[in-house]
Amino acid sequence: MKILYVITKSNWGGAQRHVFDLSTHMKEKGHDVWVALGGNGLLKQKLETAGIYTFSIAALGRDLSPNKDAGSLKEIYSIIKNKRPDIIHLHSPKAAGLGALAGRLLGVKTIITTVHGWSFNEKRSIWEKIPIIFFSWLTMVLSHITILLSEREYAQAAYFPGVKEKLRLVPLGIKTPTFISIDGAKSEIAKRIGLDLVPFNKKTVVGTIAELHPNKGLPDLVRAMKAVSLEQPEVISVIIGDGQERQALQELIKQEQVGQNVFLAGYLDFAAEYMKAFSVFVLPSKKEGLPYAILEAGAAGLPVVATTVGGIPEIVEDMKSGILIQSANYRELSHAISFMVSHPEERRKYGAALKERVATKFSLDKMIWMVESLYQEKRN
Repeated sequence: MKILYVITKSNWGGAQRHVFDLSTHMKEKGHDVWVALGGNGLLKQKLETAGIYTFSIAALGRDLSPNKDAGSLKEIYSIIKNKRPDIIHLHSPKAAGLGALAGRLLGVKTIITTVHGWSFNEKRSIWEKIPIIFFSWLTMVLSHITILLSEREYAQAAYFPGVKEKLRLVPLGIKTPTFISIDGAKSEIAKRIGLDLVPFNKKTVVGTIAELHPNKGLPDLVRAMKAVSLEQPEVISVIIGDGQERQALQELIKQEQVGQNVFLAGYLDFAAEYMKAFSVFVLPSKKEGLPYAILEAGAAGLPVVATTVGGIPEIVEDMKSGILIQSANYRELSHAISFMVSHPEERRKYGAALKERVATKFSLDKMIWMVESLYQEKRN
């Protein structure tokens, strides 16, 4: 098969990793694969290293811009017309809308969209949500199949008229990372945040790996750590990742006077391999689909504190494999972190339970098989 993947941004986040996993595995299976993406970020570099041809669409971005969007539509249309793919697989709202329209105009027989978290679940005014809801529905209408990563978002999609028969549930899957030893991981993380290894080893590390984006709710973690550190000064938080919120987080850390307790470690390639440096994994997101980071934390045997957004409750079972809290509630987050720190036996039990669940339900091979089956289904 000839497969074209299209995604809005070329930075390295969950949606981008999903495209990377799909495209590289489909290439290994002998399919012809191309990826069109916005910009020249890390995803483009990784794909080209893997031998996958990419098309960089400079104007393609998340924000609404009629002139740029028209230009991006023209470029996507040209790529499809030139390559004549059997399948277009679209990721992220802007790429999905433009790609589905271009595909329909050119008569592509299989147009698939994967939803990485509905945009209308973000905190917005009703007037902002109405057009987002409409264009989300229109994209599903234009697509032949819409893949949902979580049961919750599948249920939301099923409320839209005329699309239910097009919906498919395909949970994310991961290959268990090769984790660096506890000593090795701690040594590298200590170096990155500027702490000597001896005092670092005495700390209980509450960690997260996330793009520094408003949807990740990281200011809540900073505020929660202020409360935690007052009672448990041996606890520190390490945030691995980079993004648009970095400066704002640095300023908040200074404002809350938690510079000795919260550290921004920056982007780290293959960051999941350093999970063993953490005692607890935290993800205080305001919006999610089905996050890779929690799957990787589970594979590492870590207990998780996370919000009840998107598909997170489908991975973490409250008070059995982690603690679930409401989003945008840093007080509740601080209580959950304090509980985890104070109950090491519960941490061990939660981590073991989550590890088993991830291993049995969220397999990379299963995910690839399900997606390829959808490709074959529509062709036949």
